Amino acid sequence: MLVGAHYRNRGNVVAALAVMSAMIEVMLSAGMDDSDLKPATLLLSSCHLDIAKHLRKQAGTETAESKNHFDEACEGLRRVYGTFVPPLYVANEHSKPPPSSTTAGDGPISPVRDTQYQEGSPTTPKAHPIRNPPIESLPRYSQLKILEREVQCLRDRQTSQSENLSRARAAKHQLEDDLEAERRVRRRLERRLDKAEKDASGAQKGEQLALEQCNIEAESRRRAEEGVDKLRQEVADVRATLEPKVAEYGEWESKLKDFFGKMGIAFVKAARGDFGEAVFSRS
Repeated sequence: MLVGAHYRNRGNVVAALAVMSAMIEVMLSAGMDDSDLKPATLLLSSCHLDIAKHLRKQAGTETAESKNHFDEACEGLRRVYGTFVPPLYVANEHSKPPPSSTTAGDGPISPVRDTQYQEGSPTTPKAHPIRNPPIESLPRYSQLKILEREVQCLRDRQTSQSENLSRARAAKHQLEDDLEAERRVRRRLERRLDKAEKDASGAQKGEQLALEQCNIEAESRRRAEEGVDKLRQEVADVRATLEPKVAEYGEWESKLKDFFGKMGIAFVKAARGDFGEAVFSRS
């Protein structure tokens, strides 16, 4: 059905008719009932009706082929909706009865009289003749009733579609309002996010600078500690080198002190005039 509907919407009604006819034949041969194929039958009738209109418009008048397609369309509608049987026509004294129709090999249809009353009875009313409408008018009348039902269905469908369209428009406006509100919220959140990202970027830069400063200070401290260790080692080496010399200088200092003490005593004695004693004491 989708393929047939696609062909019909694209204007290829002949292909749609072929597809739907083949599908209905296959479904009927598979054992499906006509009541299960009503949508396909309606689409097939629409295809026949489109072809009949096209042929009638192309020829400018009714042709045998267009009449055949039109009859096929009516037959499909009868299979779906059934055949409408009009009520019996009841004629009264003031109305003129419709003309009787004849069939092949038969006479005119005789009026049906009420058998419960006698025409000459004084206590019963006069029976009125009841006639059926002409046979030629039945198909056209049925077609008109079918078309009226279809028009009413289309009107109801149009009303329902209008209501659905109104509800859809209201829902669309509501969705547009909700979308605009969400857009405003989104823009506000985006501004907050940008600000938070800038703050986070500044904090990361500050943290990076602090880490670099810490690394520099740690490196400076490490170099200072290495320098202190070197100085301590140098001091230890110098101390180890100078301790013997300091001891030697201490001995020299004590000897010099003794020597200078003796020289002072000698100079004092020499100053007193005791030069010999000073010389002997020096020796």
